[in-house]
Amino acid sequence: MSEKNSTISIVIVTNNSMPPLENCLKSIRSGANGTPLEIIGVDNHSSDNSPNVVKEYFPGAQVIRNSSNLGFAAACNQAAKQATGDYLLFLNPDVQVDNYAIEELLEVFRSREKVGTAVGRMRFPDGSFQSTCRHLPRFSNMVYSRGSMLSKILNNGHHYTLPDYDKVTPIPAAAGTMMMIRNDLFHEIGGFDMRFFMFMEDVDLCRRLSTLGYTNYYVPSAGGVHLWGRGSKVGKFRRNLYHHITDWKYFKKHNPGFVSYCLLPFALSMNLLLVSLLPVSQPANRS
Repeated sequence: MSEKNSTISIVIVTNNSMPPLENCLKSIRSGANGTPLEIIGVDNHSSDNSPNVVKEYFPGAQVIRNSSNLGFAAACNQAAKQATGDYLLFLNPDVQVDNYAIEELLEVFRSREKVGTAVGRMRFPDGSFQSTCRHLPRFSNMVYSRGSMLSKILNNGHHYTLPDYDKVTPIPAAAGTMMMIRNDLFHEIGGFDMRFFMFMEDVDLCRRLSTLGYTNYYVPSAGGVHLWGRGSKVGKFRRNLYHHITDWKYFKKHNPGFVSYCLLPFALSMNLLLVSLLPVSQPANRS
């Protein structure tokens, strides 16, 4: 494959994603910089105008309209089956992509061997850093994450997330907010695991790629503004519930045993109760 003329299939999954979706599409259109793009929207049964807006900005886009909410992983896999690009770029609908960000991600694949995924650097609307890099989950960092009281008392939750880096850096895993992967590799590995309805499908993918000898990279020069949680109108309790259920599913898959089947469910249940009843300092993101 010649990366110089590679086509990027951008996959955007929507579920009542207006109005942030419109700014996302504007940023793609203004920042394409000549890179051949294919836009594929998958709408998970929105009641707003999300699927039509994709077509308004990109008349040639494919839009898959689901009659129910299939979840993020299943929707991405749907789009990947239709994608003709050399690379897939999974992009949240509440992200505004910086100019040249797509090319910066692609450059990692041009310059390195055995690249699994490449992810960009996200910022909050006020310009502050938003972590997308992750450790692989362990019992301890799961208990300290998800906005729990322990995360506030002990190191502010950074047991799970990694700090910012000023250069392209190998990482264990990442959020799929803006994640690029080779199309053929995504299919070879079986796509996202659809057992994860929402959240953790990206971390699971990174782990499987690492097991096969691929490296996931953080690319700070590939930036974007992420509204964090605005791409889908999901309530606080429901969002936290999805987080905790998928944490448990992840551990059942990768670390079966007493901790996964007994201790972790109890710890996560207590954490969910605290997170739901008490105010948190930041909204939950998608992974």
